[in-house]
Amino acid sequence: MLGYLFFIIASILLVIFSPIGILYTLIKSLLLFDMEYLNDYYWKIAYSLDQLGNVVMSKLFNAIFITSYSEHLFGNPDETISSVLGKNYKFGTLTIFGMALNNLLNKIDKNHTIKSIED
Repeated sequence: MLGYLFFIIASILLVIFSPIGILYTLIKSLLLFDMEYLNDYYWKIAYSLDQLGNVVMSKLFNAIFITSYSEHLFGNPDETISSVLGKNYKFGTLTIFGMALNNLLNKIDKNHTIKSIED
């Protein structure tokens, strides 16, 4: 039950404070003309959301994006969705839906999933 309690507390804090933190950082960066920091800030948020998605949607993604005999599963909180897709692409264990997502990400950023592989 402790995991559930901390999930509730973290969710409430995220919902309340994220908009404030994002707006504060946006305004401060704009006033200081620090677009490089702002870009890096948004990149870190995207990376964190990617890791969160890897955990939150792990059961669903394991069912629809990879074959049942894959050794590289979704769900590691320190790994991104792209990394898991890249590993499964290399080993030929993506489903048709996994290949579609892999191809989409690679159209946005050439070889994205392979470059994203984490050990």
